[in-house]
Amino acid sequence: MNTAYLSSATPASVVAQIAGLSDLPMAEIKRIWDRLFKGDVPTHNRQFLERRIAYKLQEVEFRK
Repeated sequence: MNTAYLSSATPASVVAQIAGLSDLPMAEIKRIWDRLFKGDVPTHNRQFLERRIAYKLQEVEFRK
């Protein structure tokens, strides 16, 4: 998971996780969704799921 850039405001680990979402199999995307949102995936639209997961990862990181 290489990232071409790192934002100074976003921790590198979050950037790496978000960048790696597109490389994961759909089953793993669903597992991440279940862990973050505590429920079943609402759709099988991968782009939607990746965007919501990316948002949630940032929300969790910056809530600290």
